[in-house]
Amino acid sequence: MMTLNKWGLANETLIEALENELPPQSTLYWLLISIWAAVVWVVYITYYNSRVVGAILTVIVNKLVKFGHVHIGKL
Repeated sequence: MMTLNKWGLANETLIEALENELPPQSTLYWLLISIWAAVVWVVYITYYNSRVVGAILTVIVNKLVKFGHVHIGKL
């Protein structure tokens, strides 16, 4: 259900707006949803990989360093 805010504008999310404007069988609708999912997936993988690479590099560098402890955070 669409509600209006105090300025008379629709108070709905992007997904709700797409569902209201485009029919569910529309190829444009599914294209936009798939692009959004791809962007979310790329951001997730990017941040996950940076944490894994940081942990692996920390282990490798600590094996090579003779004195002290080196900590490599998120790259």
